[in-house]
Amino acid sequence: MIQYIDMHAVLQASISGVYADLVTRPTGRVVRERIERAIAGGRGGEGGTGEITVARMDFTGVGCIDYSCADEIVAKLLRDRPAVLVLSGITDGHREAIEPVTLESLGAAAAAAALLDELVGRRLAARRPGGTYALTLA
Repeated sequence: MIQYIDMHAVLQASISGVYADLVTRPTGRVVRERIERAIAGGRGGEGGTGEITVARMDFTGVGCIDYSCADEIVAKLLRDRPAVLVLSGITDGHREAIEPVTLESLGAAAAAAALLDELVGRRLAARRPGGTYALTLA
């Protein structure tokens, strides 16, 4: 199952007031903790089972994200559990903050290959001609 996470809605539910920007490490921590609870709830409350988390994080409606918030949310989600995060609705500005903090979280090539094999086995991804893969977001 691919879990859908509306980042703008999570931000609004996490912080009092009307905010469209993901800025500061404390804001990122609150948002990440809410996402972690949602992910755990989506697996029937199971945590630490080694199951790969597959989530689509939609950034539509998020004005900007700074490096500390990107590290606190995206990078920590990748570092703390086996996960595939499909980021949608991102702008060039979002990408500029997210890419530098996630590159170190991607891991070794062997781990990535094992992850892809498992995703294909679970029918969450499909092999394509030329050695590429496509996630199935259904």
